[in-house]
Amino acid sequence: MALMTTNVISTLNVEKSTFEEIEKVQGKEEILSSNSDYIVDESKIAGGSAEWLFFPKKESEVVTIINKMSEEEIPITLSGGRTGIVGSAVPFGGAVISTDKMTDVLGLGYDDNVGKYFVRIQPGITLKDLEDFIRYKEFTDDHNLDPNNNIVQKFKQDSDSYLFPVDPTEMTAAVGGSIAANASGARSFKYGAMRPWVRHLRVVLASGEVIDLTRGEYKAENGVFVFKKSGQDVEVKLPTYEMPKAKNAAGFFAAPDMDLVDLFIGNEGIIGMITEVDLWIIKKPLGLPNVMFFTAEDDSLLFVEKLRDDPDLNVEYMEFFDENSFELLKTKQKTSPALANLSTIPSDAKTAIFFEIPYSEDTLEDIIVKLDEIAMDCNSSIDSCWSAFDEVEKESFKAMRHAVPETVNAIIAKRKNEYPGIHKLGTDMSVEHQHFREMMKLYHDKMLEHGLEYVMWGHIGDSHVHLNILPRNMDELALGKKLYKIFAEKAVEFGGSVSAEHGIGKIKIEYLLIMYGEEGVNQMRAVKQALDPQAIFNRGNMFTL
Repeated sequence: MALMTTNVISTLNVEKSTFEEIEKVQGKEEILSSNSDYIVDESKIAGGSAEWLFFPKKESEVVTIINKMSEEEIPITLSGGRTGIVGSAVPFGGAVISTDKMTDVLGLGYDDNVGKYFVRIQPGITLKDLEDFIRYKEFTDDHNLDPNNNIVQKFKQDSDSYLFPVDPTEMTAAVGGSIAANASGARSFKYGAMRPWVRHLRVVLASGEVIDLTRGEYKAENGVFVFKKSGQDVEVKLPTYEMPKAKNAAGFFAAPDMDLVDLFIGNEGIIGMITEVDLWIIKKPLGLPNVMFFTAEDDSLLFVEKLRDDPDLNVEYMEFFDENSFELLKTKQKTSPALANLSTIPSDAKTAIFFEIPYSEDTLEDIIVKLDEIAMDCNSSIDSCWSAFDEVEKESFKAMRHAVPETVNAIIAKRKNEYPGIHKLGTDMSVEHQHFREMMKLYHDKMLEHGLEYVMWGHIGDSHVHLNILPRNMDELALGKKLYKIFAEKAVEFGGSVSAEHGIGKIKIEYLLIMYGEEGVNQMRAVKQALDPQAIFNRGNMFTL
């Protein structure tokens, strides 16, 4: 008989380790001099510091650390791959718990109910290492999670290749951090963000107690969960705001009958530390990557709409690059052999759409015919399309896509020599599809009105592009920040999110208020207060206390 779902979960008290035996570094100056990587992340915000730096290898060590820090009222910052760009992993005092030593693959299982394999892992493994482990089927018999069946042997004998389909652009990101941020990427158009791919979690709470969650076991009742902890029951009332329909990585997920697993996905590490994860994996489709060029941006937007509306093509992803991106690529081409083929881009090209379509030998010809028909409806043609049939061509596409943000970062780095406080302003906003053209017009109009330098690219399949403002002085930086707020307000008005994939962290707190209002943010604070009354975890992330 299947277990009834419930909103009541009992916490577990697990075996603890000896504090003295845990790998650690103590002392602010020692950490600054020998482990400074752990007080910064890709946001580049300054001022980070820590008195403790821990490298646990297993859950019992995490529990011991959290208990010790809680007793001494020392705040904890959780640190994964530190690839985030909103400052979530930057500590301002206290302790850092790094997952760098929690990188084991723990097992392989198969769920008969859904007909899928899943991998069980520690949170510190990077997405790249996980991808390689799955691709090369490095599982051994010790990884078998089913005592009644040799799942590993069955998997290794399967002639198909498998993958974990969520692909945040930075594959050195740690899985635990990616879950805490509900990270996504280009393929979120087809596969979504991390959330639907998480089958199971183990989480250590601020009390040092552990919860073991498998999706489907614990569901909220009337927007409430009850945690049966040692000596007390803790009621957690979920926020009552409505989640946006557009792609979103801002704030707590909340719904009246939601799964408890989802509360710990996208919470930015402020209510618990993940120590174990099950992720679904799928068969890897044979995909044909393409780049279609257009002489007008409106044509490229129409092309995206037509691809999105065609279920037969089953597009894997769609990425947009604007005219300014091409100009940057042309300057980069002079010093990068990997971009040599840029000279063959049509001279009148203004925008491009990168996209991938799954195919077989039987369907390829029909796909090409259909693509040509769609392209001609959008004032382009199959002759204005590049397709990558081998690994060399695929790497060339990847080099093109990565060269644009790399060039932007190089421009800003050079400007920092004259203006040390300058930085780019990269939007991360999504809107509902029907408003996307209005949002694009707003971006262009405001940039041209104020004469700001900018570049645009991103995940257009999700109506989510990154407008990158490149200020040339501090006055332009201040102006850009004012415009950013205007864009955030409009995104919310258009049913979207102020942060579609990067989260809020310490940098975008004011935009979370724009999205959910003071009442919504206070409801998030109440969840934090219930589960972490001392505010031990990740202070300063998402909202102030």
